[in-house]
Amino acid sequence: MDKVNKFLNHVEEHLGVYLMLITSFLVFIQVVLRYLFHYSLFWSEEVARYLIIWLIFIGSSIAVREKAHAVVDVVIAYLPPVWQRIFAVLGSAAAILFCGFLFIAGWEMIGHVIDSQVVTPSLGIPMVIPYLAIPVGAALMLLRFGQDVRRDFIRLWNGSKEETKQ
Repeated sequence: MDKVNKFLNHVEEHLGVYLMLITSFLVFIQVVLRYLFHYSLFWSEEVARYLIIWLIFIGSSIAVREKAHAVVDVVIAYLPPVWQRIFAVLGSAAAILFCGFLFIAGWEMIGHVIDSQVVTPSLGIPMVIPYLAIPVGAALMLLRFGQDVRRDFIRLWNGSKEETKQ
C-alpha cells in the first residue's frame, strides 16, 4: 500500500505542476499575443479554464493529504486530547460523506453529458473531459480522507490505551 500511495503522491504532484505550468504559459502567451500583436488564440481561454478546473480538484486531494484545508478548531483546541482525536475522526468521516456525494453527483453528471453528447464551444472536445475532474478529484479526496480516518482512528485507539495505562 505504501508504494501505491507514493506513486499516487507523485502522480498528483506532477499533474498539479504540469497543469499549472501549461495554464500559466498559455495565459501568458494569450496576453502577449492579444496586447502586442492584436491577435488572439480562440481556444486558449477555454483550455485554461478546463486545466484550472482539473488543477483545483487535483490540488484539493493534495491539500487533504497535506492537511492544508481550512479548519476551524477554536473550540476543539481546548478539548482534552481524546476528544480532539474523536473530533478528528468525525470531521474526516463527514468529509468522506461529502466527497462520496460529490463523486456520485459527478458521475451522474457525466452520464448526462455522455447521453447528450455535448462538446466544448471552441475546441469541440467532449465535455466529459472537463466534467471528469469532479469524480476523479472526489475519488482522490475520498482516498485521502479515508487514510486520515484510518490514521486518526489508530491514534484514538492507541491514545486511549496509553491514557488507561497512566
